[in-house]
Amino acid sequence: MAHIDDFLAKLRLESTVFCRMILAGEWGFAKEALLGAPFHIILSGEASVDVSGRSIALAAGDVVVLPSGEPHRLLARPGADAVPWSRVADEMGLVPWQPGARFKMLELTFGVDGPKTSLISGVFAFDDQRRNPLLAALPPVMHLRSAVASTSTAASLVSLLQVELKPDTPGSVEVSSRIADLLLLQVVRHYLGSADLPSGWLRGVADPQIAPALVLMQNAPQKRWSVAMLATAVGMSRSLFAARFKDVVGQSPLEFLTEWRMYSATLQLVDARLPVKSIADAVGYASDSSFKKAFKRWSGRSPAAYRRQHGACDRSFVA
Repeated sequence: MAHIDDFLAKLRLESTVFCRMILAGEWGFAKEALLGAPFHIILSGEASVDVSGRSIALAAGDVVVLPSGEPHRLLARPGADAVPWSRVADEMGLVPWQPGARFKMLELTFGVDGPKTSLISGVFAFDDQRRNPLLAALPPVMHLRSAVASTSTAASLVSLLQVELKPDTPGSVEVSSRIADLLLLQVVRHYLGSADLPSGWLRGVADPQIAPALVLMQNAPQKRWSVAMLATAVGMSRSLFAARFKDVVGQSPLEFLTEWRMYSATLQLVDARLPVKSIADAVGYASDSSFKKAFKRWSGRSPAAYRRQHGACDRSFVA
């Protein structure tokens, strides 16, 4: 568990989009699938989220995150009618959110009479969500209940977020984004501490024997690691380490190493604009040709094509 901060720091939260809403009476929104991780924070009142065949009741103080970006319905109550969010956005003249876009915080009010619910909605956007190892390891829905949040750092973060999202607060966009980063970390920590984790990357991070090996590969992907070297580093026999790693992570150590090398390469291709040869060296390939072949086998695209497709977005959008 001590290594989760190290891993999350490598996973490049690209942007966060906020919308603060005050809703009254009967309301419901059908949200489309996103290349991001939508989240909702209930400030007061009640709501319900329908996702993946589940209906989740939300109370004041609850936080729900949908890491895989699945379509969902945000409702006043279970079974309430929902209008497509895209229609609402179109009627208000809003440009659809896209990964990499800057944003302006919105304050929206719907309805007048009836029970009121106040909430914050937003999107965590990660570099190349479909290839992000953290998101691949998370469940479709993570729900942090108010009874848990009220006794944790999460409650303080939600309170601070409310202050920062007041209109005309200088620097609120950047500060709010950083608070949201920390809130996501709290939700993931709660998931790791409370769930019977299936085999996968996060179970490895939480495992005291396997996590140190993951950190070694993460921090030095350029090194010519072998299973024997990793086993020695964590004080296990080669056979026992290989078997336990496969059981916990769901991949062999060298399969994980390849995944991490490729993911690390995507971050450098998008951010650093380094020559491909330099990136190949940084992730442990002796030549750029061998790296290009491995990268295309992994992603289905050449490094150059990936770089073109995932360049930074300079336009301004509103979610």
